[in-house]
Amino acid sequence: MRPSRRNRSRRRRIPPQNGMQRQRASSLPTVSDRVLRWLLNHPSLDRLLTIALRYPRALVIAAIVIGATLTVWHMSALLHAPEAMPNLTRTTDVHALPSPTIATTPASDVVPFLAAYNRASALAAAQGQATLLAPYLAPDGSAWQSVVAEYARRANAGERRDATLVRWGILQSDMSSHGGWIETQEQWDVIVTVGGRIVSSRRGVLTHNRYWLRRDADGWRIVDATTLEVIR
Repeated sequence: MRPSRRNRSRRRRIPPQNGMQRQRASSLPTVSDRVLRWLLNHPSLDRLLTIALRYPRALVIAAIVIGATLTVWHMSALLHAPEAMPNLTRTTDVHALPSPTIATTPASDVVPFLAAYNRASALAAAQGQATLLAPYLAPDGSAWQSVVAEYARRANAGERRDATLVRWGILQSDMSSHGGWIETQEQWDVIVTVGGRIVSSRRGVLTHNRYWLRRDADGWRIVDATTLEVIR
C-alpha cells in the first residue's frame, strides 16, 4: 500500500506593503529638495558666490541694509495696527467694566478736606504744634492719639520738619454720606532738623496712605490713618 499523502494547503504569506510604501514615499525627494539641488548644482550660483566672497564689506553692508529695512517695515506695521481695527477698539471701550477696587466716588467735600489736612500737617510739622491738626482729627480716634504722642517725642528731641507736598491723588475709596475710607498716594520733600541742624533731607518720598473718616455734626473728621513709605 502506498502511504497516503495529505494535501496540505499552503498559504502564501503576503508581507505588508504599507510600511515599505511609507518608506519609499518618505525617501522620495520633495519639490523643495529638487529645487534646492538644482540651485546648488547650477553653475551660475557658484559664480555669484565667488563674486560675493571677493567683496566681504559689500556683504556686510547689504546685510545691514536688509536688516534695517525689515526692522522699519515691522515697526510701521505695529504703529498702523490700531488704525486697522477701529471697530474692535470701540467695542472694547463700550463694554469695559469699571475697576473692582474703586468702590464709590468720594463726596465732593472730602477732597478739599484732605487737601486742607495736608496743608495743616506741613504747617504743624514746621512749628511743632499738634493743635493745628485738631480741627481735622476726631478727638476720640486713634489718629489724634498717635499725633499727640509723635509731637511729644519731637518736642523732647527738639525736632522740626520742613515738609513740602509735591503732588497727591486718590487711589481708591469706599465712602458713604456718613463715612468710609480713602486711599491716597502722596509725594513729599522732607527736611528734618534737630536743634536747628539738618540731620536728614529727602526728596520724592512716596507714600501710600489710608484715611478712615466719619462725618460729625461740624464736618468730616479723620478717625484713623496708616502710612506706608513706598520710596524713601
